[in-house]
Amino acid sequence: MADSAAPRPPKPQLPPFTGLPDLPALRELQGRSKWVAWEYTWNEKRGVWDKPPLNAKNGGAGSTADAATWAPYHTAAAFASRCGQAGVGYVLSPDDEQSGIDLDKCRNPESGELQAWAQVAVDFGETYTEVSPSGRGLRFFVRGLVESRKVDAAQVEIYTGGRYLTVTGRHVPGTPTEIRAAPRLIAYLQERADHVKAAQAQAFERARDLERNKAEKRGAANDDRSPGPTEKRRREQSSGERSFWDTVKDRALADLRAWVPNLFPTAQRTSDGGYRVSSHDLGRDLEEDLSLHPDGIKDFGVHDMGDPNDGGRTAIDIVQEYLTVRTPAEAAFWLCEQLGLRPEDIGWRRDRQGPSDEPGFKETAAASLRAVPFTWCDASAIPERQWVYGRHYVRKFVSVTVAPGGVGKSSLAIAEALAMTSGQSILGDMPSGAVRVWYWNGEDPMEELQRRVMATALRHSLAREDVEGRLFVNSGRDTEMVLVEQTRAGIVIAVPVVEAIKATIRENRIDVVIIDPFVSSHRVTENDNGAIDRVAKLWARIADETGCAVELVHHARKTNGAEVTMEDGRGAVALLAAARSGRILNVMNPEEAKQAGVEQRRLHFRVDNGKANLAPPPEGTTWFKLASVSLGNGFLGMDGDSVGVVTRWKWPDPLDEVSVSDLRAAQQAVSAGRWRENVQSGTWVGKAIASALKLSLDNPAHKEKVKRLLKIWISTGMFQVVTGFDDQRHERAFVEVGEWAAD
Repeated sequence: MADSAAPRPPKPQLPPFTGLPDLPALRELQGRSKWVAWEYTWNEKRGVWDKPPLNAKNGGAGSTADAATWAPYHTAAAFASRCGQAGVGYVLSPDDEQSGIDLDKCRNPESGELQAWAQVAVDFGETYTEVSPSGRGLRFFVRGLVESRKVDAAQVEIYTGGRYLTVTGRHVPGTPTEIRAAPRLIAYLQERADHVKAAQAQAFERARDLERNKAEKRGAANDDRSPGPTEKRRREQSSGERSFWDTVKDRALADLRAWVPNLFPTAQRTSDGGYRVSSHDLGRDLEEDLSLHPDGIKDFGVHDMGDPNDGGRTAIDIVQEYLTVRTPAEAAFWLCEQLGLRPEDIGWRRDRQGPSDEPGFKETAAASLRAVPFTWCDASAIPERQWVYGRHYVRKFVSVTVAPGGVGKSSLAIAEALAMTSGQSILGDMPSGAVRVWYWNGEDPMEELQRRVMATALRHSLAREDVEGRLFVNSGRDTEMVLVEQTRAGIVIAVPVVEAIKATIRENRIDVVIIDPFVSSHRVTENDNGAIDRVAKLWARIADETGCAVELVHHARKTNGAEVTMEDGRGAVALLAAARSGRILNVMNPEEAKQAGVEQRRLHFRVDNGKANLAPPPEGTTWFKLASVSLGNGFLGMDGDSVGVVTRWKWPDPLDEVSVSDLRAAQQAVSAGRWRENVQSGTWVGKAIASALKLSLDNPAHKEKVKRLLKIWISTGMFQVVTGFDDQRHERAFVEVGEWAAD
């Protein structure tokens, strides 16, 4: 908290702004009219020299939310130079498909030495990096939109919009001069921010436990000294004249000093006995502050933005919003601890107070818990897991599929649904039988779903009787299925919706439910693992109570070109923990396309186990290909709409179309010369084999085939690697014929 009596520190001094250097990254940014000027301005409330944006067109206040206050680079540069401003800045917005990173207080401005963790970020060398105006921080510009972070304790801020970054042009040597994708840098900084945030939460929990213990001790001491509540309070409790909630709110307003500094360490005390917390300290890009006053609490940052309460808040609202508590009761209990109150003394009744997820209810439920002794049994008599399709769909469990957009996850879900309803192995896996599948798609209209289903049926030669009566399809545009919402009161489960889903499953004897995408079945923050955990476990409970398999199709966050892992699913930690099976879909990468001789690699994707370290090599994994199917719904029976349909695709086997005669020809070619094992050598043995098989090593697919054939033939003894000396008497590895091929 700023001390109003402390002397104001001197204003930071910078050299006069004379423009930015000519670098590719800066030329790219200069091509957009999204520039502002800036100058150091004293912020009385925060007690710091701040950098508010300036409108370079008229010298007025700039705003990252108002494009009318942005200007072309040449206008901003001319204004900053002419008016002696500190510099210029670039406004980030999602339409750029770019992100900005700010690392604070990680650099010695005198020596240029970086803190060790910041040096790691620079050493990735993935994208343009520059030094901040103060010389104490770093700026990165990154290609693509990434998940934002702002954790002051971690010194990491990642933004995609709603902010501007000062631009100095002080390029960090060793980093690119272009703006590029930076997947390793992003992952590293996000992990650092998340780790520090988690550590802060743990520290808070420990502090809260200590405070709770102190409060309990104070309460016990008070019990020893007094007979109980006053007669007035006893009358209020019995007559209902005053509720527990109202009492907590009033006491909190009457004694702000007891709890506000603990919740907001940077809050500034006002002359009229209240507090103000700046939007910057709240981690948001809004102009106005949060005011906490004995007469009431108001968030001026949202009061004119359509807020239903015009910015008005209660102490319980504020605690629930800015502290790691889930329910109003937990927020009220925390306030009681800070105020030195016992909830029971001000009207809390465990048998009557609050909804079923309040602490009182949880304590009642906890009282009924008991440890169940394990009963020894015959292992062979335990029922097998009831797999419905492959080793992914299983009754009474949730399974999860994670993939980025456009790979084919919805097409795969539909194809698998038809495989299960038909009981046929159209994709390679044999279903347990012809089962009943309910496919719910929260994004596409019913007409589009009809196109997809019928295209899949046509491609795989399925008839009406293979599908009708066992496939159920709903569009989220017609039938919403929102199980859970996150409100100011906490996580709210839509019990009628849950019961309707279970009733529908039972009435139609559904065996498999596919929810595509998972995000459309809830309205909670995807990055809140606690909230996602409750949604995922609710689906698991539905699966268990109805005996069906539930598949959740989930979006992955953007990885800036890197392959998707299970951890890239939003809220993935909680979601994967609640699932029996998890898998990921990745489009074929350029190296794999080269090995397989595939030209249109984006039509191919592979399915891997959710554990990245279990992924097999490309030739041993499961591959699919999107094939185009015409519906024939055009004018006069013309092709009409084309729909991508998932088909099974087999990784090319190098032995396909290779006979024993081909092997003998290769052996004869090798035996006629002296050939090296090293593929870089001018006498690589692959040249002899390619010539014998009439393959061209200029064709990447042919070259990969030769390399894989050689590997197989060496392993089977058809060729052998021997050591010898070349013409310069250097020891080298040579390849000779081993066992001659026989019919």
